[in-house]
Amino acid sequence: MRTVIYGLPKSGTTYLFSLLAQAMSRDKKLIESFEPRSKDENNRLHRHDGQFWDESENMLVKILYADANKNSGWQGPQAKKSFDYYDKKIFLIRDPRDRWISAFFYRWFYRHNPVKKDFERALALSQKKEKNPDQVAFHKLLSSDPQILNNWADEYTQNLHFLTDFINGLKLNGWYILKYEDLVDKNWKGLEEYLEVSLELEHDIRKSFKHVSRTNQYGNWRRWFTLEDVIFFTPIFNYFLRRHGYDSNDWDLEKTNSLPSVEGSDYMKRLFYHKNGPNSYSKNILGELKRFIWGNSIRVE
Repeated sequence: MRTVIYGLPKSGTTYLFSLLAQAMSRDKKLIESFEPRSKDENNRLHRHDGQFWDESENMLVKILYADANKNSGWQGPQAKKSFDYYDKKIFLIRDPRDRWISAFFYRWFYRHNPVKKDFERALALSQKKEKNPDQVAFHKLLSSDPQILNNWADEYTQNLHFLTDFINGLKLNGWYILKYEDLVDKNWKGLEEYLEVSLELEHDIRKSFKHVSRTNQYGNWRRWFTLEDVIFFTPIFNYFLRRHGYDSNDWDLEKTNSLPSVEGSDYMKRLFYHKNGPNSYSKNILGELKRFIWGNSIRVE
């Protein structure tokens, strides 16, 4: 069974990939292709690091929908053309309020090449917000420049409208649209019927994917957003919410005196200072030690 998982970053695609890989490998060998970036004329999938996969009868592919900057994955028409003939095709959606929060924090992963001064600004504001949630509107973590925020809002609104039209087209072509919220709640009956495969309720995400995971929950926007955020985000997200079965009238916030750093600043630091990245603590300490030794060494002639 050739199966493709497609969705925006931070919409649950990695968890679903781990879940389906376990189910699809029970009875026969499974070829797993994780985030390939292109496909050649022989249906071989390629990733930018040089890895490739030949097509197989039992194959699971996970790809990302290209976001606004077009750097995160496959654009809609390209993916549809490449995978429309697959046996099973799943597109994941998520409440855009939660997805935007999760994507904002994940943008600081070292592989995304974040700018250090931007990271430091966002980190400081996140830490301030964690201590005093009402004092910092979440969208201000992106920028404090009104023009930048207006431009972002216009572009993001257009992208969500385009995405909605694209998803509707996928439905007409037999794609299964799965909500992140149903994935988290293990409301899998419809998905299991579509796949004709039973899923393991006690499944946990693979260790190699743990860095991606932040909360594995939904509705966190109620704590992270302020009233100022509701005013800012409502015209951006409401069209998508209405068209995909979310309650666009529900913008109720949850009052809290603090926010968990494990979901915000600590998560950011874990990604930015990842042990394999250029900003890892160990590399920074080693570099400082070398500079100290060099600066205090005595040349003997």
